[in-house]
Amino acid sequence: MIRIERQAKILQIIREREYVENHELTQIFKVTQATIRRDLKTLAEQGLVRTDHGGASIVNRSEITDEPLYETKVFVNHEAKQAIGRAAVSLLHDGDALILDSGTTNAAIARALRSSGLRNLTVITCDLMVANELAYAQDMNVIVLGGQLRRMYHSTYGTYTEMVLKNLHANKFFLGIDGADQEHGITNIVLEEVPIKQLQIAVSDETILVADATKFDKTAPHRVCMWNSIHKIITDSSLDPDYCAFFEGQGIPVVRVSLSGGL
Repeated sequence: MIRIERQAKILQIIREREYVENHELTQIFKVTQATIRRDLKTLAEQGLVRTDHGGASIVNRSEITDEPLYETKVFVNHEAKQAIGRAAVSLLHDGDALILDSGTTNAAIARALRSSGLRNLTVITCDLMVANELAYAQDMNVIVLGGQLRRMYHSTYGTYTEMVLKNLHANKFFLGIDGADQEHGITNIVLEEVPIKQLQIAVSDETILVADATKFDKTAPHRVCMWNSIHKIITDSSLDPDYCAFFEGQGIPVVRVSLSGGL
């Protein structure tokens, strides 16, 4: 297992358990105490965990203010993202025009699209990694939104991105999120991404939220939209039952995928 993958899995364990001891991590990953300390130091420097002499804990259970590096996010909840990607593709039809948001979950959708057999698709994206996944895909017209590059996260934003989006239309928009809760709706860590997400919602007939279950009951600083902008949700089977009931009350269908990829 490479270093960045191990760090992502450590972060996932800490988020799930809230606290984990160093010696347990050495047993799980079969590495030395020194290696675990270096991994935790890297995560702590990104503001993702809090360390003490014997272990590490989550920084805040409900509020998200710091974002993992893209390379780390690729490995966090990787299986759930792949299953969500396959479920998202199952909702598409030949000839659809769709927008894929920035982020690793939408990159998983793009990866699933490559082997989908769908024809005559138009895919719009502000994410360079999504575009790269589709660079050799057949029967797809890929539109990459220009703009200012968000360094280290492989996406574009700004005035030019917004100008192009205003002149486009999509059947479906797959919305990636940083956090969501019942009271505040959909929220995002990075302010500059918010108007892009809002425009993608505005130019699309249907907005489908795609996120693994760890993103729910969390809030980030900047609101994207409330629940009345969401037409459907694709998440994994570990979604809290309280949220299942909440979405039912809101009239929002929820697709819950298993980690084996089934629905």
